[in-house]
Amino acid sequence: MNLLYAVSLLYAIHTVLCDDNSIASLFGTSPRQDLNFVELAKYDGYTAEKHYVTTEDGYILGLFRLPIKASCNASKGVIMFFHGLYLSADDCLIPGPGKAHCYVYADNCYDIWAPNVRGNFYSRNHTTYNPDSDSKFWDFSVDQMALYDLPAAIDYVLAETNETQLSYVAHSQGVSMLLILCAKKPEYNAKIKVGFGLSPTAWLDHSRFIIIKLQSILAPGLTLTDNLLNVEVLKRNGLVNNAAELLCGTTDLAYPFCSVLIFAVLGYNKFQITDDVLPVVVGHIPSGTSLRNFIRWGQIQNNGFSEYDYGLVKNLVTYKKRSPPLYDLSPITMPWVLFASENDYVANVTDVKYLASKLKNVSVCVLSDTTFGHLDFIYGKDIPNYLTPPILSYLETGAYTCP
Repeated sequence: MNLLYAVSLLYAIHTVLCDDNSIASLFGTSPRQDLNFVELAKYDGYTAEKHYVTTEDGYILGLFRLPIKASCNASKGVIMFFHGLYLSADDCLIPGPGKAHCYVYADNCYDIWAPNVRGNFYSRNHTTYNPDSDSKFWDFSVDQMALYDLPAAIDYVLAETNETQLSYVAHSQGVSMLLILCAKKPEYNAKIKVGFGLSPTAWLDHSRFIIIKLQSILAPGLTLTDNLLNVEVLKRNGLVNNAAELLCGTTDLAYPFCSVLIFAVLGYNKFQITDDVLPVVVGHIPSGTSLRNFIRWGQIQNNGFSEYDYGLVKNLVTYKKRSPPLYDLSPITMPWVLFASENDYVANVTDVKYLASKLKNVSVCVLSDTTFGHLDFIYGKDIPNYLTPPILSYLETGAYTCP
């Protein structure tokens, strides 16, 4: 594939996903579309708190809490929900009451916490660097999120709740982060009661997601640019109008085609992400990351679930070998339940099962609904039918039935 074409296509897709006006014109608008986490919770009849935690390397992260409801006699425990790549804590509220992950767990008397990774919409702060003027702010990838952001959030939540363990529900990159953390800092295994991986991303060998294909093509060349990767990409409300015209044309009639095409590439199922939820989704995605982290996932498809690829010369200096080593997952002892779907264009079932083969204490649930796509795990109408029941069952009984 021509490199210029690949970059143009990439930015065109980004523009369509970012351009609320073009997509909303097709699917309508929603009063929940532009609300932040606290505003969403209030609109939906819940109370939310905003907290901040500072990482060891100076990033100031926003994290949210849905405290125990007044109707509950006592807390059943702490659940942390961690969002996926390019996304935010909003994901666990977007489908609304009775459907969204965090609302369902709150209704069942759990104390809910939803952090955000460095650089996204809620975490563009640092003790030293300005994200708008200091490129050093954007010098990070999932590796730093896993080794700095996640332990800071876990330790903060456990201290605030006076608990020794929490249960972890995560989507996509959020699963990868805990895998890396517990592999590199095994003491965190004891702090996690159980992890529930929704569409987990580690090995991406069989991924059909076009963005990952492009990332894998671009990664080897862009990795060598090093400091040029320290920029923000996929910022919430960002626009690249010329690229949008390249892919979609200039007429209103072109946008519906582009919208359907892009969501189809993501495994979009119109029967799962309903007409009332889709306008809310496009108001909240993407939520920003660094170009270095964007390219990092192309490295992972090329190299497997491995450490950062610096390129041949620096790999020899850093790792004493030409290619980065795979993450050693043998120190991971905490239990995992991984959820997968045949229609997931990102986390292929074959790759999820391969990940499971590397873990000591794990079960895999492949959903019987073969239409579930990558985004349906967080935005789909059947979350309360396929995902929250087995999660709640496991939390209360230690066992579950895969639907």
